[in-house]
Amino acid sequence: MKVEHPCEPRGDVAFQTALLDDLQDRAPDLPVPRVIRTRHGAPILVHTDRAGQERQIRLLSYLEGVPLDHIPTSAAGRRRIGAQLARLRHALSGFSHPGGDRAVIWDVRRLPDLRPLLSLVEDPAHRACAQAAMTRFIGLLPEIMGLRTQILHNDFNRSNILARAQDDETLAGIIDFGDALRTAIAIDVSTAMVNQLPQNVTADAATFLSAPRDVLHGYLEHADLHHAEVRMLGHLLMARLLTRALITTWRAGVFSENRAYITRHSQATWAQLAWFTARDADTVPDLFVSDIPTSNRMGCTA
Repeated sequence: MKVEHPCEPRGDVAFQTALLDDLQDRAPDLPVPRVIRTRHGAPILVHTDRAGQERQIRLLSYLEGVPLDHIPTSAAGRRRIGAQLARLRHALSGFSHPGGDRAVIWDVRRLPDLRPLLSLVEDPAHRACAQAAMTRFIGLLPEIMGLRTQILHNDFNRSNILARAQDDETLAGIIDFGDALRTAIAIDVSTAMVNQLPQNVTADAATFLSAPRDVLHGYLEHADLHHAEVRMLGHLLMARLLTRALITTWRAGVFSENRAYITRHSQATWAQLAWFTARDADTVPDLFVSDIPTSNRMGCTA
């Protein structure tokens, strides 16, 4: 049961609900939550609480499983993550809804909107790294805005993917469509990839990018990416890391009593971000293109 915040826009909740309904019709085999309707057939119940606030209430089916961030994954398991993301993209390719064009802070295309948060970064080295990444991204924004778009999950991270059990990494569910919206296909892929980066950063690109490449290879076995999209992936990974670093910094200040929990992964995020900014912008586009297996190159169209 999901009880929404009183300020949650009705259009956003209607969009997420319609998306799940559409997936049930188009891809009933995909393991996503199902919308359970009221006795009167409504997908959303509007309830006035004791404070006089209107609350939107939804009931979704519960998916059994263990979040992937609780268990280690193999290369084969990571390829299955990419394959599942590709299947989800195909299932959503025909879905359209007015709420899909909403603004979400986690949409990497909106990274320039976070520039005021740069002043909150106290560590001089981190601030310089963040400024360099922001400047690089803004220079690439015209190209990024020209990439193909559709409605997508936009948060395909390990905590939103369920495995069957602690000792069985077979994928059993996809949850949390709260960040879904119309965005670039390459951004959706890069978001899934960035969450596979190792916590311990190494200078060697082959080692550092091995796990994200597994996800990419699995994706390309089931869905295409244009050459320009693959060349943008490294920059988009950097942008997602910067988005995470800035939002985390801001939230840690707002919710200072919970700072330790909010910033638990910050050290790794800053180190990962520094790995990308330390590389010349002209070399980043080739990070993934040159390593796509020949069998998968059929998915990379011009």
